[in-house]
Amino acid sequence: MSINLIFFGSSEYSLPVLDKLIHHQLTSNDIQLRYVVTSPDKPVGRHLKLTPNPVKVLAQKYQIHVIESLKKLPENFIDSHNQTLGLVAAFGQIIPQNILSIFNNQIYNIHPSMLPKYRGPSPLQQQILDGEKDTGVTVIQLDAQMDHGPVVAQKKDVILDTDTPPILGKRLFEKGTDLFLDLLQNNSLPKSIHPVAQDDSQSTYTRKLTRQDGFVPYPELKSQLAAKSPLLDSKFRAYWPWPGLWTINPEGKRLKLLSLTPLKFS
Repeated sequence: MSINLIFFGSSEYSLPVLDKLIHHQLTSNDIQLRYVVTSPDKPVGRHLKLTPNPVKVLAQKYQIHVIESLKKLPENFIDSHNQTLGLVAAFGQIIPQNILSIFNNQIYNIHPSMLPKYRGPSPLQQQILDGEKDTGVTVIQLDAQMDHGPVVAQKKDVILDTDTPPILGKRLFEKGTDLFLDLLQNNSLPKSIHPVAQDDSQSTYTRKLTRQDGFVPYPELKSQLAAKSPLLDSKFRAYWPWPGLWTINPEGKRLKLLSLTPLKFS
């Protein structure tokens, strides 16, 4: 009997998870993606055209029913005949306790760090910014606090000198999805697992990034470029592609740094 799965995700980092789930569903009979819960269409571009996020686009491509708000979950979204689990990946919202209770707390979250380190909205960027070499991915049993629930599974990885958040995020979220699917195939969810509470005394937190995070004063940028500063390299990679590194030159013009490698002209 297959397990009904409801996926919660809203960003580019959710895509590798949903893609793996879809292809697993196509080749196996142990899960059935019943709904994808994501964010509503947003105005984009000069004409502010309402545009779906990439998670919605991918779900609709495979004819999976999309729900654009937690408040729009239908009353019958839990199938009484089949077990229903939830999986969250880069959803951008905290799942409230009333929904956790409906799932009987069987909602799991993939987080791209070795929790309890780097809780919060920007773990990929902050790990690169801090010059971390060791990282990993964690699957937790979700509770009503941010990245706080007990650990179900973890897998270590490393941060390469060429990693940016999109590259590192894709790798970690794919590994996290594999961990989750392995637990399902081994019949470990939810009956046979023994979640381990996180050590809150070891927790660290990240914050939501703003455009201003990418600003470097012009004299500082010039000196760091000349010195080939490893701190500048970490910051450039951590903030790629957004907010990016930028400055204001003495003439008041806004400049964005596109590369740390000088162009060569023949």
